[in-house]
Amino acid sequence: MDAEGLRLASGHGPVRVSLDPARRLTPLTPGGELLTERPPVEEAFALARLVTAAQALGVGLALLDRTVAHVRRRTQFGVPIGSFQAVKHRLADAKIALEFARPLLLGAALTRDPVDIAAAKVSACEAAYGTAKAALQLHGAIGYTAEYDLSLWLTKAIALRSAWGTPRECREVVVRGR
Repeated sequence: MDAEGLRLASGHGPVRVSLDPARRLTPLTPGGELLTERPPVEEAFALARLVTAAQALGVGLALLDRTVAHVRRRTQFGVPIGSFQAVKHRLADAKIALEFARPLLLGAALTRDPVDIAAAKVSACEAAYGTAKAALQLHGAIGYTAEYDLSLWLTKAIALRSAWGTPRECREVVVRGR
């Protein structure tokens, strides 16, 4: 790393002896390809946000799949609860939120711009969190029990929402434009 940003070393000097045979200790030669003009800490933080957004989208989709399967099996008044209009609307809203988050995430992965990444994180994490709330309501009390896998997915959705920046912090990045 130099003042310009992170560089890929063009080569290295002689290998030095190490106590750990898995390590190759060498001095790096200066110069090399410029990987990013941003400081490595900012680049790592942006990448962590991007990965968090991708994981949140996956968690939201997994929650939606499990909830759809559950409402098809569970019956009330002799019919599956998935046939009720209110249930259909909750699941449709969750699906729409997740599908709107997907192109933001893919675009952010292409541009790697911190503003795009923050927007994708807000969208994906809020969609996953909303899907988690809908899944819990549609599963009922069984969703709270630790023995049922849904509780693990709910915990992931809640944790990812504030990981590497709360929704408020990410919205501020989007509004500031940097």
